Amino acid sequence: MILKSLDSLRSINDIHEWLNRCAFIFKTLDHNEQITVDLSNLQWVSPLGNATLICTLHKLNSRYGLKINIPENGRDEKVIGYMERMDFFKICPPLVKSAFDEKRDMASFYQRNRYDQTNGLFELREAKEYGEIGSLQSSVREIMKNKLQPNRISDIARIVGELAGNSIEHGGTACFPCVQYYPHLKKVEIAICDYGKGIVKSLRGFVPHSNLHEVVEKAILTDASSVREEDRGRGLIDVKNRTFGWSEVAEFYVRTHNSAYRVFPNKVSLLKEGDYFFGTHYYIVINVA
Repeated sequence: MILKSLDSLRSINDIHEWLNRCAFIFKTLDHNEQITVDLSNLQWVSPLGNATLICTLHKLNSRYGLKINIPENGRDEKVIGYMERMDFFKICPPLVKSAFDEKRDMASFYQRNRYDQTNGLFELREAKEYGEIGSLQSSVREIMKNKLQPNRISDIARIVGELAGNSIEHGGTACFPCVQYYPHLKKVEIAICDYGKGIVKSLRGFVPHSNLHEVVEKAILTDASSVREEDRGRGLIDVKNRTFGWSEVAEFYVRTHNSAYRVFPNKVSLLKEGDYFFGTHYYIVINVA
């Protein structure tokens, strides 16, 4: 069976559709069957797209035999170059890296001189334990230094730390964060993704609800937590309050269980329903103009 990528993995809508396609594979095929992940038409990938693609490839690799078709559409130089710059090939499943190595002269990407982007880029990392979050936050503070007021830099670091901790706690897997500052657009994009069981399966036994969307809403807007006798449930509240507290324009999205949402100051708005697939995918765009 072929799992075909979209031509763009950029927005919350793109990754929602991609996760629906992954869900179809899981519903259709048994363990250990062979699938081809066809990335040949992939033309654009954002920080969110990189993080989500990493997560889904790890999950698919744990269940199936994978074959990878790499980007080959005339824009492959740009998209592969960006994936390499984001350190995608350092943390993707080894067979995925091997597929790229076999079909392209990847040495031209691996050996190129990189411009110093410590002031604007936090490449994809794999975080498995709470102890790794502190170094993640320190790196984010360094990236954002001299770009924003110090309190706003702390807010961004806190956002990344809280969401990464939430993914580790509720997802039960590693999480994959990345951050990029776009000076010409005056915005910061933050992606934190995992391939665990997701907010709904983690929390629905701990909060009253009439539907699964209420579980997600309570996870974000209240102090609901699956961790008893520990004050970890306030993480997403703090993220939401800080994000909207200082930024004139902030977009906060979540894709978890089978749906994509946009988070507003006092509500969680359903964008699209689809099919269940593993993981929670956080995406925050902050206007820093």
